[in-house]
Amino acid sequence: MKKLALILSILFLSAMVFAQDIVVSFIGVNANGGYQRLDSVAIHNYSQGWDRTAVYPDTVMVAILNGIGNVAGDAEMLSCAPNPFDGETDFVVNLPQDGAVSIRVFDVSGRMFAEYNGIAMTGANVFGVSLLQPDVYFLSVTSNCITSTIKLMNAGNGGSDRIWSKGTMASEKIFVSGDFNINDVMRYAGYATYNGEVYESASVTQPQYRSETISLEFDIVNPCSSPSFAEISIERCASYEFGGETYTQSGDYVHTFRDANGCDSIVLLHLNITGNGTPIFTEVEINTCADPFVYNGETFTESGGYQQVLTSADGCDSIVLLWLHLGSGVYDERDGNSYCSIMIGEQEWFSENVRYLPSVNNLSNASVADARYYVYDYDGTDVDEARNNPNYSEYGVLYNWKAAQTACPAGWHLPSDAEWSQLEVYLENNGYNFDDYIDTDNDRATHNVIAKSLSSTSGWGDCSIRNTPGWEQSKNNTSSFNGKPAGMKIATSQFQEKGARTWWWTSDTEYGDSNSGWDRRLKYDLEELSKTHNHKSVGVSVRCVRN
Repeated sequence: MKKLALILSILFLSAMVFAQDIVVSFIGVNANGGYQRLDSVAIHNYSQGWDRTAVYPDTVMVAILNGIGNVAGDAEMLSCAPNPFDGETDFVVNLPQDGAVSIRVFDVSGRMFAEYNGIAMTGANVFGVSLLQPDVYFLSVTSNCITSTIKLMNAGNGGSDRIWSKGTMASEKIFVSGDFNINDVMRYAGYATYNGEVYESASVTQPQYRSETISLEFDIVNPCSSPSFAEISIERCASYEFGGETYTQSGDYVHTFRDANGCDSIVLLHLNITGNGTPIFTEVEINTCADPFVYNGETFTESGGYQQVLTSADGCDSIVLLWLHLGSGVYDERDGNSYCSIMIGEQEWFSENVRYLPSVNNLSNASVADARYYVYDYDGTDVDEARNNPNYSEYGVLYNWKAAQTACPAGWHLPSDAEWSQLEVYLENNGYNFDDYIDTDNDRATHNVIAKSLSSTSGWGDCSIRNTPGWEQSKNNTSSFNGKPAGMKIATSQFQEKGARTWWWTSDTEYGDSNSGWDRRLKYDLEELSKTHNHKSVGVSVRCVRN
């Protein structure tokens, strides 16, 4: 929380030698150097022998000779009404003394939309503000080393982004009796409450002969002199509870939370209500070599059609119609290997990496022009030995880009970059994002948080970052794509990244570089399926898609 300083001013009217006003203002400062709101200031005039106390929310105290009683005043430096407003509104800046003011309007990202710099008078200064676009803004005023900020909610079109002065308005003051002469010796002490305890500031004792602002320093360690700010985006199907309120409509909402220490946290909530709670329907077809087969925690022992109702974290139901084919697979006549496949949208994909190995190359044998085949942790040329390596059956073969072009069996092919994008868009738009967000566009790059749904349920390096393949791996693989961290054979003679990353080639060459090809990558500590590129000589995995 930004502590708003109570500014207590004493206006001493000299009826003696000098016909001038002396204005003394007080600001509370904590041990962190931030503003500490004052409850009161005790004032003692040693020369005249009188005591006075100004108490919040009093803002101005005038010492005169004839003893006029107290009149309540306005304690706020900055106020705005109406707010929310329709394109244009007024706000008031209350100042204890004449001085320069700097006023800015900015959005939650810090982008400034309007600015005013000028001189304002003692008392209430009225300004107008207009804003072109409906949005949430912040209005900040700085004067006399004090900054105050409020939130603005604009619901209309003001025609322009600007701030202008509209003059001053009369304000009340507090009057107390008491004689004062220039150079009277004064003592000032402030009082503030923090965590339920009352603190007294270090006192200031001095002859008072001029106008000034006096800092009253407190031995208060308060790390929350300024508010913390957070911005969150939430997608919910019907309603959402936040800050003790239930919202049923999409919109932007601002909440200020205060902890036990009096610190403020400002949270800007971007809420998207997706519908009326109607369940999301998806249809999945799985051709699996496994028998029995486990899907979403349920074990199946027979082929057929099954309906499952899944409830997401936001309370929305998803109805999944599962078409399951157990014990079937794709047979590769070239070497007798069989592969499981899965329907994802309108595409049928391998759910395991290709193992076609017509030959095998040692680590030092790299090429861009000719096909090269590698098995992780095997450095040799014997195909039978390479097939006996446990990495062959677990992760498949690592192909350079040239070899990848012919790795798939008849009726299947190496997917293009566009076909990978089609897969990504389908998953993003059909409930496979880890946060249950339903994307609505055809852009693979927007809200691409589908890594867990594509990753296998074991084999990844552990990661404490939520919603990554390495975090709570048992929650992976909701799409049944079963991506495993197969690693790669890099351009130099090394294997690396098994257990941490995996790549799959596309059939497309990187733009402007004939020696690099596009691919897709999963990483144990990233939420997205990344589009990257590699030199065509490196060895990575291959997945096939049906013609």
